[in-house]
Amino acid sequence: MEKLRELAEREQEARELRRREADWKYIDSLPPRIKAAVKLFIETGDLRLSQRISGLGLEDFVEHLRRANVWIT
Repeated sequence: MEKLRELAEREQEARELRRREADWKYIDSLPPRIKAAVKLFIETGDLRLSQRISGLGLEDFVEHLRRANVWIT
C-alpha cells in the first residue's frame, strides 16, 4: 500500500511540474487536436496515447512538447 501511495505522489509531482513549466501561450496557439493532445500529456503523462490523439508521428509530437517546455519523463 505504501508503494502505491508513493507512486501516486510522484505522479502528482510530475503533473504539477509539467503544468507549472509549460508555455501555455504556445500551447494555446496550436491547432485544436494537437493542443488537446499536449494538454492530455500534461495531465496524464501518457506519451503514446497523447501522440496518437495528436495525429502526428512521435518525433513531431515530442518536438511540440519541447517547444511548449513540457517536461517529458
